[in-house]
Amino acid sequence: MSNIQAVNNSSSDGIDFVELVKTLWQGKVTVVVCTAVFTICAIVYALTAQQWWTSKAIITAGQYQNTSNIRNQITNLYAVINDSSKINKVLSSDALLNDYITEFNAFDNKKAFIESNEIMKQYAHEAKITDENKTQFITNWVKKISADLFIKNQPGVYQLSFEATSPKSAYELLTVYSEYISNKVRDNLIKEIDAKISYNKQVLEANKRAFYARAKQKLDNELIKTKYALDMAKSADVIKPLSEMNANEMFQIQLGTDALTEKSQLLEKVKDLSIFEPQLGIIDSQLELLSKIKLDSNIKVQSVRYLQNTDYPYSRDEPKRGLIVLLSFIIGLTLGSFIVIIKNTIKFK
Repeated sequence: MSNIQAVNNSSSDGIDFVELVKTLWQGKVTVVVCTAVFTICAIVYALTAQQWWTSKAIITAGQYQNTSNIRNQITNLYAVINDSSKINKVLSSDALLNDYITEFNAFDNKKAFIESNEIMKQYAHEAKITDENKTQFITNWVKKISADLFIKNQPGVYQLSFEATSPKSAYELLTVYSEYISNKVRDNLIKEIDAKISYNKQVLEANKRAFYARAKQKLDNELIKTKYALDMAKSADVIKPLSEMNANEMFQIQLGTDALTEKSQLLEKVKDLSIFEPQLGIIDSQLELLSKIKLDSNIKVQSVRYLQNTDYPYSRDEPKRGLIVLLSFIIGLTLGSFIVIIKNTIKFK
């Protein structure tokens, strides 16, 4: 009985593996050639396929001292506002971390970075990017930039990543993009603080106008009452102050014409209305404090803390050369064996 017939007529106990091995041995050339072809093709593909490397960093919320620089610049603001928690909320570590992650993952920020970074411009040049395929190019690269929870469902620690075609590019891109986002967060912070300073100035200016109008009205009333009292004192021929008259009278003619004349002249010369409304002096002091705040737009603000600095990737993500070669070897071996068995089956039918 032939080898293939032995295989086909094997007992119900199972396949006659000895005969199967003999059959495969007879077709070993086919098996070897098929396996070699697949393996060689896999090696060529693995060596020539586009490589991808990912640089990573791990961050968490910063510490109080990380924002000491900017806090020192707005000391006067703390002295003016009634509720310092409004400023502390803006400068809180959690708020800055959330802002950083939001800005890091923002599509517009990624797009702006891809369009302006020199490495990305080189990638676009090599890919011969035109206006027609520019959108797709940007979309593909946007997916390679991310900030995700380091451990799912445990907020507070995030992993930053940037994927590129070489370990050096991945490292440099993540480093530069992280700095770009840090500056973005700093700029947002300064704008928000500046807005609060501007708001407090507007409130104080509005209060100042209200108190000024009130003080001016008090001055005018006092001047009118003084002139009336002066006329009454002249009519009563009261020249010198009288000690026995009620000082609570609306028109204080008891002061006498000499004193009332002097008082009237002084009231007409009054420039500082804070003597009628002391709050005006306080408001002026507060406005002066706010005017002395000078925010440095280039100040260094460490919005997050690095638990692991940006790393230089030493293992590539793609292609997995060993896995590709191994799978191709198995596929080639399997396909070659299958061809040998099919050929022998057809031959002895």
